[in-house]
Amino acid sequence: MKSILYAWNKLGLIQRILIGMVIGLILGLTIPQFAVVGILGNMFVGALKAIAPILVFVLVMSSLASAKSETKSNMKSVLLLYALGTLASALIAVVVNKI
Repeated sequence: MKSILYAWNKLGLIQRILIGMVIGLILGLTIPQFAVVGILGNMFVGALKAIAPILVFVLVMSSLASAKSETKSNMKSVLLLYALGTLASALIAVVVNKI
């Protein structure tokens, strides 16, 4: 059991996600009445939806923090596009939710 755990911990994140997707696909096709597979799939998709905006925000903030002041950059346009994109996605989410 320790060797399996050690091998699993040596794998990268992308490899783990791919293995999980393959296992989920196999279980979903072979045992569709097994309700836990659907619940785990919904939890995974929900977690991805929750992490994506936070990840984008952190990446933009990291880019701003590491920018050098003497170099010319297009940070104003990046921030404007980020703000407009966030506002548009929030408005679309509200409209779709009301429909």
